[in-house]
Amino acid sequence: PAVKEEWRKPKQGTVKINFDAAVKDRKTSFGIITRDHEGFVMGGRARVLNRNYNAEWAELYALEESINLAKDNSWARVDFESDCASLVNRLRRPNVDLSTLGHRILDLL
Repeated sequence: PAVKEEWRKPKQGTVKINFDAAVKDRKTSFGIITRDHEGFVMGGRARVLNRNYNAEWAELYALEESINLAKDNSWARVDFESDCASLVNRLRRPNVDLSTLGHRILDLL
């Protein structure tokens, strides 16, 4: 059965950053879009890298770029949204993951 997913507005005074990444033909690409509490697009970033990451590392790279975008704009309240369930689960329990990816997540946090 089809599941209808809709973008949800963040709380007033909060910026929502949606990010996604893809890997194909030894290249990694990512996209970031930022919106305010009314859904107004505030900006974004997109890039293609000549790096062959696996999917989780590509998503983590997109998260890092999202964090940098928030810092560059001095946004104090930010919600990050991703469709990568494994990355979201790792972010929710950063002290449990002892892998290299887990250590990188701790560094970002």
